[in-house]
Amino acid sequence: MLLLLPCLLMACVVDENEDEVGPDESSIVRVGDRLPVFSVEVTNGSSPTVFNSNSLEGTTVIVFFNTSCKDCQRELPELNAYYLRHCQEPGFRMVAIAREESEESIASYWQQQNLSIPYSPQEDRKVYSLFATQYIPRVYFCSGQGVVLWMGVENFDLPH
Repeated sequence: MLLLLPCLLMACVVDENEDEVGPDESSIVRVGDRLPVFSVEVTNGSSPTVFNSNSLEGTTVIVFFNTSCKDCQRELPELNAYYLRHCQEPGFRMVAIAREESEESIASYWQQQNLSIPYSPQEDRKVYSLFATQYIPRVYFCSGQGVVLWMGVENFDLPH
């Protein structure tokens, strides 16, 4: 049983088919880098919209998550509080992009947890793999020019 505990704790950060590396080594996009080009459909409680990395205006926060990940479950309420504090600011955008999770699963979790962050269900790792090879939650604060200003992986304190 004690041998099983470390495996359970690492469930949302280590992939079976990958060598174990730390969060720094797993990052493809880092502070100072430009965002990769991508576009996702976003659900925000009303009609879906499109989030495009080429059309940023102000501060943008990109979150990668999966609702079954314990670290994500711990951080999503904090991220949601951050979103609610800043969502009315001109140019501010935040989007939570799933890593291998369906719309139905996310919608149910969002409703149960009373989350407001606009999200994009992604049943694969196509977008996530532009940013990293493993480890979630993963958060990127970006400028209106698409440059990463700050990033956090797994356990982090959000910038003010």
